[in-house]
Amino acid sequence: MTDAIVFLGIQGSGKGTQAKLLAEKTGYQHVNIGDLFREQIAGGSKLGLEVKAIIARGDLVSDDLVFDLVNGSLSPSCPGIIFDGFPRTPAQAEFLMANYRVKRVYYLNLSEEDAISRIEARRICSDCGENFNLISRIPKQEGVCDICGGKLKQRADDSGEAIIQRVKEFYAQTYALKEFFANAGVLKTISAAAGIEAIKQEIMQDLSNL
Repeated sequence: MTDAIVFLGIQGSGKGTQAKLLAEKTGYQHVNIGDLFREQIAGGSKLGLEVKAIIARGDLVSDDLVFDLVNGSLSPSCPGIIFDGFPRTPAQAEFLMANYRVKRVYYLNLSEEDAISRIEARRICSDCGENFNLISRIPKQEGVCDICGGKLKQRADDSGEAIIQRVKEFYAQTYALKEFFANAGVLKTISAAAGIEAIKQEIMQDLSNL
C-alpha cells in the first residue's frame, strides 16, 4: 500500500502551497485534483467538457469521476502521494483509507471571510499556469507573470456566485471529514492564518515525530 499525506481545508487555506513544498522536501508525488481536472478541460476531452460545466456552476465533481482521475494519474515510482483537494466527500475519504496508508491528514483552518478574500485575490498565468495572489504573492508587474511574462487571469470559479457555492459545498460535505479522520487517528489541525514558512515548519516537525 502506498503512503499518503492529505491536505484538507476550505478553498484559499493554502493547501496547494503546503502540498507543493512538502512534495519538494519528501519526493512524494503531489496530486492536485483541481489541476488534473483543468488539464482535462484544456485538452478538450469528454471528461474535461463534463467537468467544465460542473466547475462553472461551483458544484463538486462526482466521486466516480474523481476516482477515475486519481487512479489514472499516479506514478508507481514515487515513494508516496500528497493529495491536495482530495478527498472532498465521505465516499472519497473511505476510498482513500481503503486504498492508501494514510500517514497524516492536515486540516488548515481558516475563517470563511478570510477564505473568500484569498480566493478572490488569486490569479493564474494563462501561459505557464503559475499561481499568484494579490494578497500573499503579488506579481512584480500588475497582470503579468513573473515566470514567463504571460497574462494573469482570474479563474471563472474564483469569483462571484461560484465562490459562495464552493464554500457552501465545503461546509455541507468536506467539513464533515474532519470528524472522520479524527476518529481514524490521523488528523492534525493547523492554523492557516500563520505564515507559509511557519506552517511548513510545523508540518515537518509533526512528520518527524510520526
